[in-house]
Amino acid sequence: MKARVCLILWAGASLLLTGCWSKLELTERAFVLAIAIDKGEKNNLELTSQIYKPASQFGSPSGQSNQAAFVNVTLDGSNVSNIIRNTKSISGRHSQFSHIQIILISEEIARERLSEMLDFFYRNPEIHLGTSVMIATGKARDYLNGNALIENTLGSQLSKQLDFSAGLAGRTVLSTFLDLAFQLKSESGSAMLPIVMIDRQHKQKIVHGIALARPDRMVGKIGPDKAAYLLLLAGEYQSGSLEIPCGGDSRQTETVEILRARSKVTPVLEGDDVSARIKVNIEASTSELVCTTIRDMKDEKRYEERMEQYIKKKMASVLNTLRKSKADVLGIGHKLYLRHPSRWKKIKPEWPERFAGMPIELSVDVHLLNSRMMSPEPFVRVGED
Repeated sequence: MKARVCLILWAGASLLLTGCWSKLELTERAFVLAIAIDKGEKNNLELTSQIYKPASQFGSPSGQSNQAAFVNVTLDGSNVSNIIRNTKSISGRHSQFSHIQIILISEEIARERLSEMLDFFYRNPEIHLGTSVMIATGKARDYLNGNALIENTLGSQLSKQLDFSAGLAGRTVLSTFLDLAFQLKSESGSAMLPIVMIDRQHKQKIVHGIALARPDRMVGKIGPDKAAYLLLLAGEYQSGSLEIPCGGDSRQTETVEILRARSKVTPVLEGDDVSARIKVNIEASTSELVCTTIRDMKDEKRYEERMEQYIKKKMASVLNTLRKSKADVLGIGHKLYLRHPSRWKKIKPEWPERFAGMPIELSVDVHLLNSRMMSPEPFVRVGED
């Protein structure tokens, strides 16, 4: 009898627990796909939200089948939270961030108040920590205007470009809110972010280059021509190819594909002197020969040495930029803290200056696996009639 009564009470209670978890219906939500933050007038912020525009259940009216799948809403205000709240008065819906794909921050605002821009998104429970953050050259809102090249929305288009530029081309770095938190909250206190810019000649949006940031602001950047070498130093190079100049008066270049790359960063503390050793191992294969002939192991060794010298020169240039910017994105300070936690307390307050003047020993080892072709010579040699 008692069991039957308990079963009836349990069944009745379960009926009271059913229903929607939120009082807001889908038709009351505005799904934000991307956000662009710019500097407005009188030191205010200007925020553009790209909102998904659902298709009518009755189909598109005649002549309107090519309408964009999104709408942009731009407002200004003193902080991100107030602007987001005021967006509801324009869209007529509650802003929902669970489907956001990318957040663009203009370089101008990033160089002044980067940490302030990030605070709202870290505190908002709807924002996924896997959401990508990108620095925009010029006005960030411009990258959300116009038509997407392939995807339905520009936010999705930029997100796809970022994934492939970092993962397959080695031209930039993937950076999410979680990545930024780990990097900026580490003892090194520096982070890398991807950059998007507009190619003025071809009028195209291109994702390449890396921004250097410290906890409060952006402090420098690495151009797209050197981004791959920073990724190799940091051990974050996934896939791509490098151009190796022929040398001499020739402006021709040869191409090698990076198959695997490993980097080992070792901090050295001797007395009060701090230094570091970086060893980079690269396994590559030739993709395109223009001016080099590889007939035997000696030729292959000479080609590897030429690659090592060129890559090391590029990496040294990147290290100089990092030191000038006082941006320890390689995590040398954090590794030093893990090895010498007690002595780090004394070094930490002056670490940016110590890093800027720190000697770094760099070594590069390239191993060529194959030439992808039976012929040891270029298909057409440069200068050949």
